[in-house]
This record gives sequence, structure tokens and C-alpha cells, in this order.
Amino acid sequence: MKRAILCAFVLFGGCGALPGPRFEKVSDHCYYLQSRTASANVSAVITDEGILIVNPPPEEADIGGTVEALKRVSAQAVRWVAGTDPRFLQGAGARYFAEKGAVVLASAESSGSPAPRMVFGGRMRLFPSGVEIRIAALEAKALSGSDVIIAVPDEKVLFVGGLYEAARYPDIDPSAPGSALDWIDALKQAIELTPVYKPAIPKSKPDPKVTLEEGVTVVSSRGECSNLQNMKDLLEACQKLRNDLARAVKSGTGCEGFLESPASDPYRSYDNLASFAGRLCEALSGPAD
Repeated sequence: MKRAILCAFVLFGGCGALPGPRFEKVSDHCYYLQSRTASANVSAVITDEGILIVNPPPEEADIGGTVEALKRVSAQAVRWVAGTDPRFLQGAGARYFAEKGAVVLASAESSGSPAPRMVFGGRMRLFPSGVEIRIAALEAKALSGSDVIIAVPDEKVLFVGGLYEAARYPDIDPSAPGSALDWIDALKQAIELTPVYKPAIPKSKPDPKVTLEEGVTVVSSRGECSNLQNMKDLLEACQKLRNDLARAVKSGTGCEGFLESPASDPYRSYDNLASFAGRLCEALSGPAD
């Protein structure tokens, strides 16, 4: 009897079963699939006219799980593919969906995207089934040099990829086109481009304890969702850190001296401080002679 109960427990999703990946619902039309591997989160805007995939899996091994997870939430086909970073448009997932007929939406700065593709300049809008989707290429060279953000304004959802990650300073690749200083400018631009407004006809009574910025959901390429207020808090901390490090560089204290001093304590509420501070100091010091 116990054996029969145990088998049924496993069969119908008990602790011995490994459930497949599932898209989590963020708003009426927005979903995200949190990565369980070294790959990044995959996001989707699902409408009656088709699906927009944001950051399709770069690795071929992750495509099957993503497709199956999509089928659990919609029978619609993937019609558009977008990436917050060009590498998502150059990977196996983008090629797979393009071969199935999806159009790859690539900024003019991107290269190597599979065909068919639609190239846009600084801004682009889609209105599938009346759902407004805004796609914007950032002018500042943040991480890849061709960074893009995607917003669904009416549902207060912002997809930022690796530009922002909750409670963490970014990883700045010294070989990439961007820099730590450019990343600060790009994060500021992303915040300025994100619409924050009160709906003309509220769907429900607003919570007086939640600010407009806290009501905007931010979906990153790592971890769980955050909000626009947390992005603003990180930007403010980074701007202050930049100023303090500039003084440390000018005085000769340097990055290591600053990090070893009590002056760095206010910045330790975010992870990855040493790495980001080092990149900031390199950028503030300018090119070596």
C-alpha cells in the first residue's frame, strides 16, 4: 500500500518528480521563465496575434524546454524575437524561431542576427492585439555597446536583460565596447525612457503604500523580478560611488585604499562592489600612458 502511494506521489508531481520549466505570469500579457542553468531568463509577451520572445535561449540545449514551457501558457506561435543584448539574437534560440517564421527585431547597432529580420534605429513600437510594446536602443554603451530595453507601458513591465540585476552591481567586461561610466549613463537613460504614470481608468484601487516606481515590474536576465524604484536606488548609489572614487583617484588613495576604508561601507549593501569599483576606477583614471 505504501509503495502504491509513493508511486502515485512521484507520478503526479511529488518531490521525486522533476517538473518542467514554467513561465511565471508578471502581468496580463507578460511572462518570464527563470533560468535554472548558467543561461539567462527568457521572457515573453503573449497576445492573440502571436508571441514576442525576449532573449531566446542562446544554447541549443535550452530550446526544447523553452518551447514546451511556452505551450503551457499559449497556443500562439512566436512571431517576433527581440534581445536586450546582441548575443541573444546570434544564438541558437533566435535561429530556431527565425526558421519557424518569426521576425528578428534587431537594432541598427546589432550584427549577425538571423534572417528574416527587421532593423530599427533608436525606437520601435509594436501593437499586437492592441498591446503596446516599446523597444528602445540605449545610446550609452552599457555592456555590449548595443543594449536594448523593452517595455509594455500599460502593464508597467520593463525587460532590461543584463543591464540591471537586483541588489547587485553589474559585471563590466573590459573587452566589451561599454564601460562602468557608460553603464551608469545607460541605466539613467533606461529609467528616463520608462513611462511612470497613473492610469486614466484604474483597474483596481491603488495601494497607497506602493509608489508609482514600485509598481513598475523590472525583469532582468538573472534571478527574480524587481521594480523601478530599486533600479533608481542602484543608480543613485552608483552615482555617489563614482563621485567618491573620483576623489579617491585624484587624491592618490586609489580603488584598493577606498575599498579598505570606512568610506566604502555605505556601498556594501549591493553585491559585486570590488569588481565594479575596480572598473569604475579604471575608467576614471583614463587610458594608461
